[in-house]
Amino acid sequence: MATFKGTQHEKILHFFKGTGKTFTTRMLKSRFKISSPGARLWELKEQGYDIRSQTISTGSVGRPASAYQVMRNRVA
Repeated sequence: MATFKGTQHEKILHFFKGTGKTFTTRMLKSRFKISSPGARLWELKEQGYDIRSQTISTGSVGRPASAYQVMRNRVA
């Protein structure tokens, strides 16, 4: 799945924009080799992409994880 050639931003948009699929920063690190996924998501938000997050339970103690989704349309 991660054989798409492109920038880290392009990979995130290619696989997730408008698909309804959710992902975590851990998934971006392991499957797509994105070293700073939080920074890439912030940059996409700054570019006007509608990236939504939802806190998810991992069943472990500590900081909760977030699932992200890239919406089809940009923020106006």
